[in-house]
Amino acid sequence: MPSILIFCKTLLTGGAEKQALTLSKLLVEKNIRVLLICWCGNKIDSANLDFIINNSIRYIGLTGNPIKKFNLFLKTIKNEKISIVLSYLTKANILVGTVKLFKRDLVTIGGIRTEKLPFYKFCVEKMVHNYLNDVTVFNNYSGKEKFEKRGFNPLKINVIHNTIHIPHFEECNQSTEEIKIISVCRFVKSKDFRTALYCFKYLVEKNRDKKLKFLIVGYGPLESWIRLFVKELNLENEVEILINPPNIPGILKTCNIYLSTSLYEGLSNSIMEAMVAGLPVVATNVGDNIYLIQDGYNGYIVPCGDINFIVEKLDYLTKFEKVRNEFGSNSYSIIKSEFSEKKFLDNYFQLFTKMTS
Repeated sequence: MPSILIFCKTLLTGGAEKQALTLSKLLVEKNIRVLLICWCGNKIDSANLDFIINNSIRYIGLTGNPIKKFNLFLKTIKNEKISIVLSYLTKANILVGTVKLFKRDLVTIGGIRTEKLPFYKFCVEKMVHNYLNDVTVFNNYSGKEKFEKRGFNPLKINVIHNTIHIPHFEECNQSTEEIKIISVCRFVKSKDFRTALYCFKYLVEKNRDKKLKFLIVGYGPLESWIRLFVKELNLENEVEILINPPNIPGILKTCNIYLSTSLYEGLSNSIMEAMVAGLPVVATNVGDNIYLIQDGYNGYIVPCGDINFIVEKLDYLTKFEKVRNEFGSNSYSIIKSEFSEKKFLDNYFQLFTKMTS
């Protein structure tokens, strides 16, 4: 297997960063020569740094001005005799595509993690995909189909779904006295918190005899707006906002239902984490959610912004503990069979073989 470099703009908390770290770890475990490089070497989450150290991943964080960093990046590729470079997200894709101009024999693999991009990012990604990089890995089929229709070269697209570490299944210590609904995501417009909070408000009104709680977990620019809207809806006692807590898997195991009201997605790491924790999921029909949620088996797929329909599904799950437990067990089974680390690594090995043969 040739030497591989995995390249990210930052290593802060995020889905792309998590997948880059996971792939690095899996390659190290297979004794593949791999190097992880971060363009903004000062932007690394402490937990991610611990992960790098604990898994013996060779790592370089670039510092200095952009010209200095680019020269060091290019020099490292040559000195390390790198054959394949994988990048994640727009800026990293551009930089790796530019490196291709200096080293034509290098195999460069870009990465797109969503089904929707702002217009300027889409145009840049399209140019880099069609004319610079050898292939782009999408983590979702929905994005592949939409981008192909808008001019992405279909012969240079490869889809590899995300993976997640799958621990032994344990029954969640969920309270039946208080039903907890949870959403874990960045606090941005695309997550449609207005719909989520209206749904929870109406659910509370329908279930005055029950104790309901909504945990909103994450961080982002809409934090102040979310807090104000919670107050406007008189939900201060029922909604708890947790900013970047350290043990999200542990928090998920105390909850009963996962809710995602996103307007667009790729393949959601947060939903996958909820499924590993054994939760039923109610999620909008965006991205590749249909590959995670089998309607009526481990949760429900719902239309974006359809408050009445979402409330109906949440209400049903709050009423029937047996259904919640059955759906939660099914969630875990889907992840274990379809999104294992082994399957993820095998897909990348197939891609590497194809690109170097």
